[in-house]
Amino acid sequence: MRKVTIKTKGAQKEMNPLIFGHFVEFMRDCIDEGMWSQLLKNRGFDKRKDIPAGVVDGNPNVAEGWVRTGCKNAFEITLDAKESIARDGYAQHIVCYNDYDGYVGIAQENLVLEQKEYDGYIWLKAREETRVLLLIRDGQGRELFSREFSAETNWKKYSFAFCPDRACREAVFEIRLPGEGEIWLDGASLMPSDRRAGIWREVYEHIEALKPPVIRYPGGCFADCYHFADGIGAIDERPYRRNRHWGGYTDNSFGTDEFLALCEKLGCEPMICINFGSGTPQEAANWVEYCNGSADTAYGKMRAQNGHPEPYHVKYWDLGNEIFGEWEIGHSSSEDYSRRYMEFYRQMKEKDDTIVFMVCGGEGDCRSQDWNRMVKQVIGDHMDVLCLHMYALKSMEGKRFRNEDIYYAVAGSVKKYEEILQESWHVMNDGTEKQKLLAVTEYNLGTIIDSYREQTLEAAIFNAGMLNMFLRNAEKLLLCNYSDLVNGWPGGCIVSRDGHAFGTASYYALKLYAESDLGTILEIETDSPVYDTEEQIGNIEPLSAVPVVDAAAGINSAGEQIYFVVNRSLEEEAEICLPHMDCQEDGSSLAEVTTLYAPKTSDMNSWEEQNIYPQVTTLALPDRKVCLKPHSVNRIRILKKQEM
Repeated sequence: MRKVTIKTKGAQKEMNPLIFGHFVEFMRDCIDEGMWSQLLKNRGFDKRKDIPAGVVDGNPNVAEGWVRTGCKNAFEITLDAKESIARDGYAQHIVCYNDYDGYVGIAQENLVLEQKEYDGYIWLKAREETRVLLLIRDGQGRELFSREFSAETNWKKYSFAFCPDRACREAVFEIRLPGEGEIWLDGASLMPSDRRAGIWREVYEHIEALKPPVIRYPGGCFADCYHFADGIGAIDERPYRRNRHWGGYTDNSFGTDEFLALCEKLGCEPMICINFGSGTPQEAANWVEYCNGSADTAYGKMRAQNGHPEPYHVKYWDLGNEIFGEWEIGHSSSEDYSRRYMEFYRQMKEKDDTIVFMVCGGEGDCRSQDWNRMVKQVIGDHMDVLCLHMYALKSMEGKRFRNEDIYYAVAGSVKKYEEILQESWHVMNDGTEKQKLLAVTEYNLGTIIDSYREQTLEAAIFNAGMLNMFLRNAEKLLLCNYSDLVNGWPGGCIVSRDGHAFGTASYYALKLYAESDLGTILEIETDSPVYDTEEQIGNIEPLSAVPVVDAAAGINSAGEQIYFVVNRSLEEEAEICLPHMDCQEDGSSLAEVTTLYAPKTSDMNSWEEQNIYPQVTTLALPDRKVCLKPHSVNRIRILKKQEM
C-alpha cells in the first residue's frame, strides 16, 4: 500500500465554477438525434435521394428518408423547389389524377414510439380544398393514430397530438392523399410532449444533473462552416445544409435562439464560437448584434420578431477553432490569423464593447509556444483570453503498446498539460499590463474515433486529473469545456439513443466535481510516490516524475473541506493522510467518501449494464487516514461537527 500525505499550505483562491463547462457541436448525433427530440429525419423534404448509377428501384422524386406508399390510383410525385416554405429547399408534391378507390402517399418508417404523449404538425397546401389523411401505425400495420385534415389553397400548419396505446420500435408515419387532388407537403414534425426546451427529457435531466456553468456552441470544427442566419427565424423556414466538415446534414432546427433558450433554462452561460474560417467580420458582428443588440438595431429587431425582445447578453465569444490545423476550414498561419482577427475584433466590438474576446491559441497538445507568441505580438491587448485544446493520446500510429503502458501515459499526461498551461500563461502575460486569462475550450481522452476507449474508467481517471489541474490553476483560467456533452464522437459523457440516456464513467467524474458546491480552492501539497514512462505513445512523449496520487481541495458553501483524489496506480491501494479537520469529542473525524471504481480500467457503462457509478461510504477517521482503491477517482467530504 502506498502512503501519501496531503498538507494544506494556507493560501486560498476564489473558486471559478466555469472550469466545469461543456461543449456541444453539430457532429454526428450530438445535437440532432442525441439532444434535439425530433423523431422525423429530413422533415422538410429538403434533401433529395442520392440514387447510385445502375440502381433502378430508387425514386429521386421522393425525399431522402421517406418512401412512397399507396396502390391503384394514378399519380405523380415530385420535389418542388418553387413551393418550399424553407429557404433553398423543396416541398413534396403529390398529384392523384385518377382515384380507383386507392390512395397515394409518403411515409417514414422505423420510428421508435413509447406509450406517452406526442405532438406534431404538417404544413399543407392544395390546388383546391383537398382531404389529407395522417396515419401512424406500428410495425405490423396496426393503427396507433389517425387524423384527417382539409388542406386549403394557402400554406397552413395542421397540428395534432396523440398517445399510442402501446410502445413499438418500427412505427410508420404516413401522409396519404386518399382521392383525386393535388397537394404540397412541408415541415413535418413529431416530438415527445415531455421534452425540455426541445431536448429529450431524459437527456435534459442528465445535463441538468451536471450543473453546467457554461456551454460552448456550435463547434468545434463545424463552427468554421456555420452561418448563424441559417439557424434563426421561423423554424420550418430554415434551410437544410450540408455539414462541410463532419459530413451529413442539419435542418438547423437547433439554432441560436434554441441554444440560448436551453442555456436560460439550465441557468448557465452561453459561449459562442463564431465562423472565422469561412465567415466574414460583418457576419460575426451581425451575430453579436442579434444576441446582444437592442430591439432598435437591425439584428436586435430581428431577434425581437423571433420571440425574444430583450438582449441575451452573451459574454463569451470564441474567434476561430483550431485555425492552426490543416484539417480546419480557413486554416492559416499564426500571423495571418492574428491580422485577420483584428478585422473581426473591430467590427464585433462596435456592436458590443463589453464582450469577452477569446483567441484561438496554438495546438494545446504541443509544447511549442510559437503560435501564441505571434498572437501576443500582433493582437496584443485586443484580446481577453487565449484558448487551448487538450486531447490525450489521439492516435497510436499503428504501433502496438501494452495496455498498462498506454494507461500510465494517458493518466500521467495531465502533468504535461499542466506544464503547457503554465508556459502558455507566462508567454501571454510576460511584460504586459493587461492580464490575459486562458481557457481550455476542449479537452478529453481523445483517442481514435469509434474506439470507445473514451467511455472507460481510464478516461474518467484522466479527466478527473484534468479537473484537479484546473482547480490548482484556477486563477489562470476563465473557463474549460469538456468535449462532448452528448454523443457526437464516443467521447460524449452522456450517451443518448431514441430519447434514453446513460452516463459514462467520465460523466460521473464530472458530476462528482460539479455538484460539490465549491466556494474556495485550497492550496495543498501532495507528498506522493512518482513514476516515469519510457515511450512516445500517440502525442504523449515520455514522462518523468508523475505523481501516483493526484489531488486538489476546496471548501464548499457550508464550510466543509473537500478533497478530490485520483489514485493512478493500477494495482496498489493508497493510504491518504489528510490535514487537521473538524473532530468529534474522541478526536476522530467523520468523512463521506464517494468513489468511482471498477475492477479494470477498460470497464465502461453500457445500455445493458452500469458498471461505474458513485459509491458512497461514511467513515470514521480516528487518525485522519483514508484508504483508496487502486485506479480510482475519489471525493472526500469532511463532515462538520453538527453532521456527525
